[in-house]
Amino acid sequence: MIQSSLKKVCVAWADYLQDFVNQTTKLFEAPELPWLCNEREMVSSLAAAIIRYFPSSLVVEECRVPRVRKAPWGRCDLWASISDRSHPGGRFNFYLEAKKSKSEITPGKLSAFLKSRWGVRRLTRSHAKSQANPRSKLSAFIHLTDRTHEHYVIGTLVTRLKADKNDSATIKRTLHQVFENSQMIETSWKRTNGVATKGKRNLVRLPTVAVAVLPDDGKSGMLAIFTVVGSTRELLAK
Repeated sequence: MIQSSLKKVCVAWADYLQDFVNQTTKLFEAPELPWLCNEREMVSSLAAAIIRYFPSSLVVEECRVPRVRKAPWGRCDLWASISDRSHPGGRFNFYLEAKKSKSEITPGKLSAFLKSRWGVRRLTRSHAKSQANPRSKLSAFIHLTDRTHEHYVIGTLVTRLKADKNDSATIKRTLHQVFENSQMIETSWKRTNGVATKGKRNLVRLPTVAVAVLPDDGKSGMLAIFTVVGSTRELLAK
């Protein structure tokens, strides 16, 4: 259910990005690519896509949320509520935290990148900051007494991708291998008796949908990964 709903959002976003590129090419005689900028442009384009393609949808950027560690309050990049009869109350609600990678990845290095502490780990790290138990899959936002509703917590990672359409099968195969199986991912460095070693953690399966933009020139592509890291109910990957 959640992956089907996320896929609809991703399709709408991909359509919006294509229209954005086409229109900016006409306006400026050269395309503007939001994924070459920072996470704010990416989140704003996603919000615009949701409003454009889903009637009666609601979107708030920079939404105020609670924190368990450090400061008591923080913010998430996006909160959205979309009409969807497959969800309780007829709405697909989610809080989203976006991360933009500074790296440009090739298909051959994609698996190593996703398993590194700069890959999937970044999606779970922000969620852990909101938890008393960092490994909990329940949403910390259920404690917002004035915003009680069924919802998901989604982490989004966007990275530049140096690839073309001939690489689509390799990219798809890598994503399935990483997200459909239990993986060991890098966390932070640990120091024991003066010796620094890389920490590792087992990543359980989490519902994930990805969007890949593969231009004809094979240079200025994008990969965006949407992973559900928490919810108001027990989170099960399907």
